[in-house]
Amino acid sequence: MNTIETIDQFYKRTNQMIPSDLLNTAGKTSHFNVKERSYSGKITPYNRRDHYKICLTKGKGKLHVADRIIEIDRPALIFSNPTVPYSWESVSRKQDGYYCLFNDSFVSPDLKMGLERTCPLFNPAMEPFYFLNKAEYERVNTYFSQLMNELKSDYEYKFEVIRSILKLIIHEGMKLQSAMNMVPQQGASDRIIPMFLDLLERQFPVDSPENPLKLKSASEFASHLNIHVNHLNYVVKSHTGKTTTQMISNRIVAEAKSLLKHTDWDVAEIGYCLGFDYPAHFNNYFKKNTGLSPAVFKNYN
Repeated sequence: MNTIETIDQFYKRTNQMIPSDLLNTAGKTSHFNVKERSYSGKITPYNRRDHYKICLTKGKGKLHVADRIIEIDRPALIFSNPTVPYSWESVSRKQDGYYCLFNDSFVSPDLKMGLERTCPLFNPAMEPFYFLNKAEYERVNTYFSQLMNELKSDYEYKFEVIRSILKLIIHEGMKLQSAMNMVPQQGASDRIIPMFLDLLERQFPVDSPENPLKLKSASEFASHLNIHVNHLNYVVKSHTGKTTTQMISNRIVAEAKSLLKHTDWDVAEIGYCLGFDYPAHFNNYFKKNTGLSPAVFKNYN
């Protein structure tokens, strides 16, 4: 199973030359690129990527992300997080807009600071897309045009300027979040959410039955965060509207669905790598959360 597409593989798949800054490196070179969208193949591979991507699209399509299919039928801003598998299925041949992609080495502390919880680029628990009206589309379109011009320039500090423009695009998306997702700052407790999400996501993707999940309960996460489980439950519920157990279960079930659909592992192997000692426990857990047994889901999909 090809679970992660690298930047090099992206350029090869899209018949582009691999940029010189990515050649002969150990994968730790800072990289950023921005391109216009005019046409997209029928469907891109459903994979995780080892890089971030922001896409401004005016073309119609279907965004396959995690275990969902989202109809994109109007201008939209789409944020892709490396921990979440996705693909794009074109509905219209014409795909206007832009996309930019960059790796983790390009993400400076200043770019990410304070955005771990509030931006889907860094927080996989958030909605990955926002629809845009005409004025919003034109504004974000201008930002992407500025990115292209800056990337072509010879200015010594152009990548700092690019990071600043990226932040404008990120904040444009954040302004479009619903009132439900707009959570006021709450001091020290506010830091618990990104810490919890980071600890949760650090266990994924699951790439081998030999490396099973270690943390599956709210109390286990609380212990690693050195806080009382009741406090963790209160903060998670206050910020997300979901319980800690729901957040953990949703992520485990999403990973289970991905493994059932995209690997040839048997159900027992998948259950074990997700931290279940016995197949029956995994079967009951999956059916409780989806209404289907793992075997039925695997055969149906």
